[in-house]
Amino acid sequence: MSLVSDALTWGRGEFSSDEAARANAARAEAADQAEREAVAADAFRKGHEQMMALNAEIAAAASVAAAERASVDLRKQALYDTVFLIGAADGSFSDSERAKLAIGLQGLLGDGFDTAEINQSLETARVLRDEKGVKGVAEDVAARIPDERERACLLTIASTVAWLGGGVGTKEGLALQAIAAAFGLPINKLHEIMGAAAKIAKS
Repeated sequence: MSLVSDALTWGRGEFSSDEAARANAARAEAADQAEREAVAADAFRKGHEQMMALNAEIAAAASVAAAERASVDLRKQALYDTVFLIGAADGSFSDSERAKLAIGLQGLLGDGFDTAEINQSLETARVLRDEKGVKGVAEDVAARIPDERERACLLTIASTVAWLGGGVGTKEGLALQAIAAAFGLPINKLHEIMGAAAKIAKS
């Protein structure tokens, strides 16, 4: 009896020990797994946060770049808006006048201004002139070009364009006066600029 009892006691003890060991091992494995998952989740969260931060930086940089491009485009368009006022001062702007103006601008400004760009920008200028009139366009350009030196340069180019047709007519002169007024330049300064522009156009 005692042998059977001892065997049962031993067996129960052995097997219960194995079960306890297995249970402990399982708990340890579960704890390790939970820790690994927690580490992985934390790494994923940090990686996601870093990716979100990077995307935000990229978006911010793209926004700044877009704003800078828009600013450059508006300033560049100011040139076309100004010279268009001169080219269309008589109320019309034919294809031949557009072609002459494009050639004149290329001669003045170099190859960086291609014909396709000039034509598109002049068309944009036409729409603005039709919408706002000479005075409105001049004021719009003045808002985009606040620097006095740049305004003088822009008026010089516009004056040169006016001279390219063989002389400054009355309507072209009035358009130049409107631009000068919007720029805050006195009439004597305009005449000085026109005199310099005449030399450029005739050279």
